[in-house]
Amino acid sequence: MTGSSSSVPRQPAASERQRRDRMKHLYSTLASFLHQPYERMPLPEFLDRATNALTQRKERVERLKARKEELENELRCASNNGQSLQLVRVTEIDSKLEVNLIISANNKKAKAFRVLSVIEQGGAEITNSSFCTVGQLIFCTIHAQAFQARVGFDVALIESRLLELVYLS
Repeated sequence: MTGSSSSVPRQPAASERQRRDRMKHLYSTLASFLHQPYERMPLPEFLDRATNALTQRKERVERLKARKEELENELRCASNNGQSLQLVRVTEIDSKLEVNLIISANNKKAKAFRVLSVIEQGGAEITNSSFCTVGQLIFCTIHAQAFQARVGFDVALIESRLLELVYLS
């Protein structure tokens, strides 16, 4: 009987340990998604930060979906009207710059190195860029951030110079 009574308390202790280990693993997984260690702060504060970060990400996804739909509508309208399909869109999102361009492959002035140079002259450092040619159109998406966080970048200057480059060629 002594042996059986000592095994009964072990079962709840083992299951409680497994539950704590599982929760620790789940918090660790959440922390890795958020790029912040949860062990250095109290759990309620960590969960509050995680909730805020996820809410911000959800809002950003909604803004990006709305922008995508807006761009698709512009493309549809331009192609239905038979207009030259050139587009310059410069947006600041969360203190980062996103540039979307659609330019004609025949545009001799708007080459990739000139586009990137205009963005860098506006005070932004290119972090990512992609260029895709479809038929006679070149689709460009460029992400950048400020060279210096305190100084920032000039969105209006970058946009006006890109408009000049694309439309005044």
